[in-house]
Amino acid sequence: MRTPKKIAAALLAAGMITAACASDDDAGDSPSEIAEEEPAGEPAADDSEASDDDSTSSEADDDGAAEPPSEPETDGDAVEQTFTSALPANSFEGSPWTTTGHKLDATVLQPLAAIRWTGDAVEPLLAESWDTPDGGQTWTVNLRDGVTWHDGEPFDADDVVFSFNTYVNPEVGSRYAPRLRDVVGYQEVIDGETTELAGVTRVDDLTVQIELNEPLPIWWDYSQIFVVIFPEHILGDVPPAELRGHPYWTENRVGTGPFVWNEYQPDQFVELVANDDYFLGRPQLDRVIYRVFVDSSAMLNAMANGEIDETPFEEGGIPIPELGRFEGLDFLTVKDQDAGLPTYFFLNLDVEPYSDLTFRQALMYGIDRQLLIDTLWEGRARIANTLFPAEWAHPDDLETYDYDPDRARELVEASVYDGRDLPLRYFFSDPLTADLMVAIQSQLAEVGINVVPEQVDTAAWRAALTDGSWEMGYGANGQGLDPSVGADPVTCGAVLALGYCNDRVDELFTLGKTEATRDDRAPFYQEISSILNEELPKTFLWYQPRPIAWSNDIDGLGSRWAEQPVLLFNLPVYQAIETWTVTG
Repeated sequence: MRTPKKIAAALLAAGMITAACASDDDAGDSPSEIAEEEPAGEPAADDSEASDDDSTSSEADDDGAAEPPSEPETDGDAVEQTFTSALPANSFEGSPWTTTGHKLDATVLQPLAAIRWTGDAVEPLLAESWDTPDGGQTWTVNLRDGVTWHDGEPFDADDVVFSFNTYVNPEVGSRYAPRLRDVVGYQEVIDGETTELAGVTRVDDLTVQIELNEPLPIWWDYSQIFVVIFPEHILGDVPPAELRGHPYWTENRVGTGPFVWNEYQPDQFVELVANDDYFLGRPQLDRVIYRVFVDSSAMLNAMANGEIDETPFEEGGIPIPELGRFEGLDFLTVKDQDAGLPTYFFLNLDVEPYSDLTFRQALMYGIDRQLLIDTLWEGRARIANTLFPAEWAHPDDLETYDYDPDRARELVEASVYDGRDLPLRYFFSDPLTADLMVAIQSQLAEVGINVVPEQVDTAAWRAALTDGSWEMGYGANGQGLDPSVGADPVTCGAVLALGYCNDRVDELFTLGKTEATRDDRAPFYQEISSILNEELPKTFLWYQPRPIAWSNDIDGLGSRWAEQPVLLFNLPVYQAIETWTVTG
């Protein structure tokens, strides 16, 4: 069942072609409140070597991915415990910048404490415990004793202070710097007055104090989890502007986690081996291999052939039209996973016609979102009229922007739009996205808006966001964990805000972190929802699902995915991988 038929059906239903053209969300109170047991975190990595000769002589297969490393020899009847997953090709630029490589931040590098796969608790990793004597303004972090980096050097408070300073340094350019905006001294670092956060200090080798601008009781649960800890003894002398692209990220990613970096072949695979000295005990798995895929079809074929044990969800998961194929494979389990993923047009509000609210309203009324959901999405997505996927963050009186082509045409006529072709960038490589672009292009053309879809790679996508050439793009931003993590696309000065700035929205995001319970926090996020619904800094489309699949031969993998209520994007997730075993 190829989707062009569905495109035709969608367009015919809308009267756009002629015969000749033959959850309610589960996130409640903060994770620490729900599970007051010890939190834990993620693993780290060691070194790998990739010589210039290796990188030029190793070539990817015709299907878009290279052969994985050969199986090592085993003694006697020993069974080699290998877990094989997949990563998109753009996953190796490093933790402060990646959107798709956070699995490496859960197996090789680690945060102080990581969100658990269930989304309702944080797991202590490099931090053994933490406490706040004043309701969340001052945090005392007690680091785990006896932890060593994979090269044998001891982990201590200097690594933590260095890592926090690295994330906020504007010369580093981390997309996750705004996660630390509440720390004392953040703005001074952003403004270039200093390179050190005044609010993050070393008390002793195993104690760090973090001071915030005001009491934020949920800060530990929803902000520090994005910060991965790096080895100060390796990266401390690297100029901040040179960290991105440094060979550490590919040749020798020394970490603290359950697996050690062993071999990296560019655009082919990275091989990790068990850390015999891991502080939570040696992993049951001997090896973890992440195969690199340059397109989704190659990855899907590898999954269907049993060559990898899980599908990556970061760039699309299993396309809806492919679900039947995978549901018919008895060695896999398939789950229609809630992605917590608002999907929209990223609009540059500093450029006409996107700066004109009238034009932005025309975009909303000119797309028959429900038709596209019913046909191409097969009913699995939900219409979005604001940012947050969580229903409790929505007021009852949002404008629904029901499809109204006549009104859209009137708004186009009243706007500053001059009829020029408007580029619509997208980087997802799956057939569903391509089909959606065709349908949206046709629908908007009917109301007088000429968009030209253009598929780009992620490097070009990110470059356009920062070099001033951005106009409009189709993308998404994972926010299923909690509304507080949704600030980046609409925060004054943030890269993804693209010129949008409303001081009241910024204030409300801060207020939403000053309370600990959902009932007390909901009014702040509902007001944000109303403002965004009215001002339309994005063209809100839908909250999409991301179906995933996993092998039934890895004990521990399936139970983690089965228990995960929503996908958790852009941060390392603790899945207790050190306990997994191969059973098949």
